[in-house]
Amino acid sequence: MGENPHRFIYDGHCGLCVAFKNWLMEYAPPAAFEALSFDDPRVHEILTGKSEAEICETAHVVTPEGRILSGHAAIRIALSVRWRSRMISNILALPFLDPVLRFIYTRISLHRYRLSCKADLMKDAKKDSK
Repeated sequence: MGENPHRFIYDGHCGLCVAFKNWLMEYAPPAAFEALSFDDPRVHEILTGKSEAEICETAHVVTPEGRILSGHAAIRIALSVRWRSRMISNILALPFLDPVLRFIYTRISLHRYRLSCKADLMKDAKKDSK
């Protein structure tokens, strides 16, 4: 791991979160990210001042400078590290999109376990049809 990687903090029990983390770790430049599940004991040290509920509510990215971004802003920063997804990140940074992205992220976050379950069921159905 690099000296000061971005830290991506995610819900290790959520299929969508784990899939995004896997994608990020596979396609981000080497040593750009350190991924930590909410269950990792270091998370409370990194996100000092945040309650357990605040930590578990959304994904977080901690930049090498120590800046903490949460929710849709964390996803946008995670996308910006990979050059192929940087244009998407730049579009998501447009100020007029912020309320829409916050709404979408909040809805997905609130229903992530239900969505993850449906995604797993669809994946299993595709396997069974082969």
